Amino acid sequence: MLTQFMIFGTLGMMAEVVFNSMKGLLAERSYELKGHTSVWMFPIYGLIAFVFPLVSFRLGSLPWFVRGIIYMLLFYIVEYATGLILRKLKVCPWNYPTKYSLNGLIYFPYAPLWFFAGLGVERIYPTVLALSRAI
Repeated sequence: MLTQFMIFGTLGMMAEVVFNSMKGLLAERSYELKGHTSVWMFPIYGLIAFVFPLVSFRLGSLPWFVRGIIYMLLFYIVEYATGLILRKLKVCPWNYPTKYSLNGLIYFPYAPLWFFAGLGVERIYPTVLALSRAI
């Protein structure tokens, strides 16, 4: 499980850097592709290694769009809960100060991102599991 934690932590941070680079390219026309993340994101993304097997086992027979919605909701719950903890510690790396957020901790327009991220984890989980066993 520790190896899976490390793999998901790393993959999550890499995805976040790419996402923020693309956001800069599209929103600001910045061709430098400067992405960013925070060290605090590593354990948050690493949690996928522990939570995903518990959830996916129960969702396996549901239609893909229902699984996607459940994954999206779970991502939002984890983002909100970890955001509250990190905010209390005064180290929360994100804040969404818009009317489309909940207390600045979750941003509702990212719902499709989390929907497809959950389905993406479904697709790569067997590879991560095999890789972690090989290491």
